[in-house]
Amino acid sequence: MQKLRLILFGLILFLALPTAAQEVFIINKDTLQLNREVKGPLSLYWAEKDHDYRYFVQKGNRMVELLNLNGDEKYKEQLAALATDAKVRTEDVQFVLYSLRHFVNTYNSLVQEDYVFNEATDNIKQRIGLFTGLSNNIYTDNPENALAPVAGLEYEFYDPNLAPRHSAFLQLRHSFRQSDYDYTATQLSLNYRFKALYLKHFDLHVDVRLASFYYSEESIAVTNDVGEVVAIREDNGFTFTAPFSFGIGSDIPITPNSFITLGYNDIFAIVLDTNGNFPIDFTVGYKYSL
Repeated sequence: MQKLRLILFGLILFLALPTAAQEVFIINKDTLQLNREVKGPLSLYWAEKDHDYRYFVQKGNRMVELLNLNGDEKYKEQLAALATDAKVRTEDVQFVLYSLRHFVNTYNSLVQEDYVFNEATDNIKQRIGLFTGLSNNIYTDNPENALAPVAGLEYEFYDPNLAPRHSAFLQLRHSFRQSDYDYTATQLSLNYRFKALYLKHFDLHVDVRLASFYYSEESIAVTNDVGEVVAIREDNGFTFTAPFSFGIGSDIPITPNSFITLGYNDIFAIVLDTNGNFPIDFTVGYKYSL
């Protein structure tokens, strides 16, 4: 077990390390720390701040910032002017890192015979979070509509260039047993998140639980015809389901790499039936960018 922990820690540490080479430039009297994406006859650099991405290309001693003000696609004209010595199209180039990288690699391979395509840097960003809250577990028997404490971990990953509004995350969540609600469960789920509002100071997202594997324990009262409890049945075991349950949430940045998270979860599900209670499942937590 100790070896497994060390291996997992080393894997997380490796994933957290930056993979792009960083260089410092002074451009128009502005000192910028840029990530080098492609190195060659035409080099590509990028920088990010508060969800805003800036892209630069360098040819010889000339450094040019690519522009796309209000979607005017001026960057296509800039790329065409820099690539007059090669037959390479700019019409289909998008103002995202993977598309610009492909263009620059293609140009370099045309003007330099022995050029080797630069390997793509790892564009996937990762976040890990902790959360806690209260839930009435509306997809279980809960006749008293009791609230149970919940706590868990979340691992989120997304591509900020290709799909900044979309992410996937794994969630490990535990619901604690209460004196008036003898139910407990540990759940591992695969989820999808769409950022409906994607602003600098917060985002508002919709979450969908796609698949869930969980272990639960529950004590169920068995009654007779007149409603008297005659026995207690212990019900436990593993279950897999694809609930397609929906919730909403928000990430509020407190530092460039950390966030306060708010969630209203399991508002409704397409597959699962509720117990008839109004859904109450609120969480608050802390999330950190690796």
